[in-house]
Amino acid sequence: MKTSEKRQHFIRLLRYGLPYRGRILVSFIMLLTGTTATLYAPVLVKEFIDGHVVPGNWEQSALVTLGVTFIAIYIIAGFMSWWEEMMFQRVALSVVHDVRRDVFHHLFLLPMAYFDKEPVGKLVSRITNDTETIRDLFVQALPSTVRGIVTLVGVLIAMSLLDLRLALFCMAILPVIFGGVFLYQRYSHPIFHRSRSVLSDINTRINESIQGMAAIQALGQQKRVNQQFGEVSQEYREVQSKLVLVNGLLLRPMVHLTSALALALVVGGFTGQALTGPVEIGLLYAFINYLDRMFEPLTHITMQMQVWQQSVVSAERVFQLMDEPVDNQYDHNATGSTSTEEVLGGKIEFREVGLSYDGKQQALDDISFTVESGQFVALVGHTGSGKSSIVNLLMRFYPYQKGAVLVDDKPLESFAEEPYRRQVGLIFQEPFVFQGTIAENIHLGHCDISEEAVREAAGHVQASGFIEKLPDGFQEVLGERGQSLSSGEKQLLSFARTLAQNPRILIMDEATANIDSETEQAIKSALFTLRQGRTTLAIAHRLTTIEDADLILVLEKGRIVQRGHHRELLKRNGLYRDMYQAQSKVVKMDSEEQLIVGA
Repeated sequence: MKTSEKRQHFIRLLRYGLPYRGRILVSFIMLLTGTTATLYAPVLVKEFIDGHVVPGNWEQSALVTLGVTFIAIYIIAGFMSWWEEMMFQRVALSVVHDVRRDVFHHLFLLPMAYFDKEPVGKLVSRITNDTETIRDLFVQALPSTVRGIVTLVGVLIAMSLLDLRLALFCMAILPVIFGGVFLYQRYSHPIFHRSRSVLSDINTRINESIQGMAAIQALGQQKRVNQQFGEVSQEYREVQSKLVLVNGLLLRPMVHLTSALALALVVGGFTGQALTGPVEIGLLYAFINYLDRMFEPLTHITMQMQVWQQSVVSAERVFQLMDEPVDNQYDHNATGSTSTEEVLGGKIEFREVGLSYDGKQQALDDISFTVESGQFVALVGHTGSGKSSIVNLLMRFYPYQKGAVLVDDKPLESFAEEPYRRQVGLIFQEPFVFQGTIAENIHLGHCDISEEAVREAAGHVQASGFIEKLPDGFQEVLGERGQSLSSGEKQLLSFARTLAQNPRILIMDEATANIDSETEQAIKSALFTLRQGRTTLAIAHRLTTIEDADLILVLEKGRIVQRGHHRELLKRNGLYRDMYQAQSKVVKMDSEEQLIVGA
């Protein structure tokens, strides 16, 4: 990455501190006050040695004044240091909160295609690990660097006042340290980048392994997965070893070497002075003390270079995610002058729509159909025929490249996203359950959905039965992804969630695939009632569930190859009749097997 880009990312990161500039200013004032106070301590010691110890002047009042002043200096410095650190900690936590909130918010604006190619572990690493590393910039690197610079300037001024010639000798060594810092920044930056990238790979491996633990154990893949994780972990160890090498060569050892050289110059200078005349012991002590104080902040600054580099690299990775282009096909910020309930009646129309996910292969090609308000239309076809792609376009998950999609004779793009999706209820084949109570999973935080509406929705889809058997009923707290529920129970819960929203358009993406035959029959009558006055679009896996559909669209390889009513399609030779006959044979065989087992 170019130096100008790194500088831009660093400045952008510092801008997050602007809302807290008052706290930062107060912190810097305390830092300057405490640092300046400690710089006066060697002068007091020099005065004690040269003014009292050497000449034997034991005037009590003067000694008490020196002692009280010396103690007061360190009390003030200690208090200032504590308060300044507390302020910087609060600023750092606030900045990390703001960055993490912004990057998390940006995720919801990204197109679904982005999540198709980005591993979950890498995204989690950027939101958690990288943002946490940024905190160290405000807690450690920034205050330590400012404190070090202030101390260094103050020490150089004090040394110049004591002995200008020796101070200039010491200053001549500083370019060596700054040159080492430049080399460190140049060589460590790509290593830090690689380190954060490999750490993301480790998080990805862990995330995939935990989510797929059942499959890994069932298929006996523990050894292979463990070996793959070991390879990634080994790569991370090698990258970290390179960092240790660079740190060992260009940071602390370099400062210690120049410090020893400077001390030799100072001792040599005072030795030469002793050969020609008297030497003030207090002055020698003060000069050596200041010399140590000069290299102490330099050591801290160089050691903080690792934190600087980590923070800048992490900021680059976070801002890279935040700079990902949002889905511009739809206006995420549109509010609309009227509510969606007034403008959305439920009519759906596709006009010669074309869709390609990768820009090469067509997922949908020349799709045209109309669903009148209140109609029940079913989509059928083999896997990969394009059924889910139609739902993806209607839910605005992906942008289409050709044709037009209209709702109530208005372009889909003209509707504000949030109110539009409140009026389009989608029931997934694989339902998602949020952490929280069952009631919260149904009303989803919408204040306009009452407790009575929640219970009524659950009753319509026959979900009340299993809910009321739970210890806390509708207030039962569900764990991650609702693991305590069966697949059928989670699907019924998603039914209740969708129906509680009272949508104008109901979309079922093979929603009965995970429900047993008994449950399916129980909810068919309820769904028939709920479809009245509501446009329903269903992807059907079991063709027996769509026999009463107003229109059936049969898809193959992204095109509509048949359309019509159930009985009408059965009379024709074609894909629909073949699929129906194949499913009927399977059902017949299953029934015969059950009779044999029962006998």
